[in-house]
Amino acid sequence: MNPWIVPLLALLSAVAAAAQAPDAAPAPGSAAFARAQQAYVRANELFEAKNLAESVAALDEALSADPAHVPSLTLKAKIAISANRPDIAGECLKRAVEADPASWYARFLYGFWYYLRFDWQRAISEFQAARKLNPRDAHSALYLGMVYERLGDARTALTYDEQAVKLEEAAGVPDPYTLVAYSRILQALGRLDDCAKVVNRALELYPNHRDVYYELGQLLLKKGDPKGAAKAGEAALLLPIEDVAETQIHYLLARAYQADGDERRAAEHAAAIRAAQVRDGK
Repeated sequence: MNPWIVPLLALLSAVAAAAQAPDAAPAPGSAAFARAQQAYVRANELFEAKNLAESVAALDEALSADPAHVPSLTLKAKIAISANRPDIAGECLKRAVEADPASWYARFLYGFWYYLRFDWQRAISEFQAARKLNPRDAHSALYLGMVYERLGDARTALTYDEQAVKLEEAAGVPDPYTLVAYSRILQALGRLDDCAKVVNRALELYPNHRDVYYELGQLLLKKGDPKGAAKAGEAALLLPIEDVAETQIHYLLARAYQADGDERRAAEHAAAIRAAQVRDGK
């Protein structure tokens, strides 16, 4: 994984929950739509039960009845994205956007599909369209921020990250990945005190989140506290896997121990990185 993609199923399920429209849209009067909607409801239940093969079969049944049934197209695309089938996802999302250009959920997913393909300009276009259609949802702002971060435009990224955090705070509690993205861009801009405030807020809300501890370690190392950075990195290694890869944490720890003068422990983590690279065929 990398710091610009949160766990896929968690993200896409969160966006689907925020959308509401795929599950709650009133059905037009056609019999074909009614059959498609019935099959879609069954497919969604199977998806929630993690029975993906049967869910896809039910979606194919729905789309056979109504090829323009947007909820079925977006759910099939969501499954395809998580299964690393971008060809299927792209075709479904193209059809969904053509069938209902006003569906912010379909536009967001299409933007996410472009994002995974590193097609930044098209991703920006779709995320902006989704944001215009549903300005209260934070996901489009968050991913716009991450696109601009990838493009090296930290100040524009910061604007969108700030908006995403504010939207999530207005809706309840900020997501850990949003806080991490926000803190990361603050750190990149050298605003370390502001970054510390965001990281501390994330620690209060998510005291057992690996990515938050990794971000804390990065911040402390940059602030000249290698002992604190090593402590945060070691804590991150013990926590459940999130978005940050184990090799990233070992790299943080190797640098922290080296900066602290502990060559033995720095070498241990450097060896762990090399072993992971051999294991992964790199």
